[in-house]
Amino acid sequence: MNISAYSMTFITSEVEAVRSFYDRFFDTWYPFDCGWYVLMRLGKTPDAPELGFMEPRDGAQSFSTGGMLNLIVADVDEMHRRMSAAGETVVIPLADNPWGDRGFGVLDPAGVIVYCHKEIPPSDEFRQFIQRSPADRRGA
Repeated sequence: MNISAYSMTFITSEVEAVRSFYDRFFDTWYPFDCGWYVLMRLGKTPDAPELGFMEPRDGAQSFSTGGMLNLIVADVDEMHRRMSAAGETVVIPLADNPWGDRGFGVLDPAGVIVYCHKEIPPSDEFRQFIQRSPADRRGA
């Protein structure tokens, strides 16, 4: 199977608040926006990650909890400073984690945890769990 693109859509009654949140912290662009449904790109390049947010329609229920969006960012410390200074709700404190990232999580208006991080070397305990792709293994 060859997947050429992906996106995830969260159903929420907070579409405008979500739009404001992502506009403040990520370089968003909207390839589609009809008000009750927005498809946003987190960046202005054609291959930037996409997210959808949609008001409840046709019996669909609002997202309630359990989702986490993981974003690798260039400067996680600066992102943490900006989001904390703006009063965003930090639900995962900024930390170096033994599995190989430095990151933190905030809650967006739809209830999605947005986990911003950068890669760091994993501890010896977690290094054993890193898998190479089948393509990487063929070239070894």
